Amino acid sequence: MFFQLDLLTLTILLVVLAAIGTSIILFITGTYMMQMYAKSKTWDDSYKLALVINLIWLVSSLTVSILISIIVGDSALIDILRFGINTIVGIIVVKKFYKKTSGESVHFVLVLQIILFIIAIIFGYIFNGIIALVVLG
Repeated sequence: MFFQLDLLTLTILLVVLAAIGTSIILFITGTYMMQMYAKSKTWDDSYKLALVINLIWLVSSLTVSILISIIVGDSALIDILRFGINTIVGIIVVKKFYKKTSGESVHFVLVLQIILFIIAIIFGYIFNGIIALVVLG
């Protein structure tokens, strides 16, 4: 019985670490992509602005990821909720910081979030594979 508890604790810890790892990877990738995409649209391409917006996304992603990981475990639900929340928050923040219309903000955020969603799914599979290898031995 004691060994099962340790295995459960290890699994929960690995799932939470995977959620944190994915969020950090998305933060770094998102910051770079946002800066490059804003530059291609001839918007403000400052690194600071992209960093602030992605920091907001990182906080919301970590909050959602950790809470759901602890309650449900790692699932596609995390990526879907992260996508939805970050899209809504992103539209508001991009509209305010970049001073663009709603339509431009929606397009900008959706393009970035779809790319980040795909990256999150890929890294989710990688981290799940690592977790399975560790847990199953």
